[in-house]
Amino acid sequence: MTKKRKPVRPADPMEIARRRAEARAREKDPAQWGLPVEALALPAQADIEQRRDLAGRVARARRQDVFDLLAARGKLKADAVTAVRRLQDDIAVLHRAPGGVGDLTPRVDRSRTSHTFADARLAAGARIDAVLAFAGSASAGLLVALCEPDVVLGRGVDWRAVVARATGETLPDAQGALLRVACENLAGAYARADRTRRA
Repeated sequence: MTKKRKPVRPADPMEIARRRAEARAREKDPAQWGLPVEALALPAQADIEQRRDLAGRVARARRQDVFDLLAARGKLKADAVTAVRRLQDDIAVLHRAPGGVGDLTPRVDRSRTSHTFADARLAAGARIDAVLAFAGSASAGLLVALCEPDVVLGRGVDWRAVVARATGETLPDAQGALLRVACENLAGAYARADRTRRA
């Protein structure tokens, strides 16, 4: 005895139009584009850290830098890495162009914040100046030379060459030590700036 197949109903034109409209909206939404998985699998991309969403898609990718390398080897404390990331975030705000994709803050009822684009840049510049003054000129110069090209231009640098140029040190172990000291100074500078801001 064979099963009776259900009769196939013709598709609803409104349903077809709705699906097509949703597909077009997904194609225009940058949040839905995702990352090129084939490109991330290339051997040249071995230093890219990937984070996946619940569906298993690559949700975020970030190229590891010297600070990640030192932290993974246990040579850099977590608060020092956090301080470097704060500095990189402020540098990104300082160099962001108007009309960029930078403002993704949630808005309630389409309200605007009281801060303008220029206010955010001025505040970031003031935070950078204060923290780097607390960190000391040698640490500040080294960290800015390492962070700015990566954040502003989007390209990594040969950190050993930067350390040699900024400090004159060419011994590999001493270069790592100088960078660790600069990061620890930055962490202390952020702690001091936070205390000053609260007082």
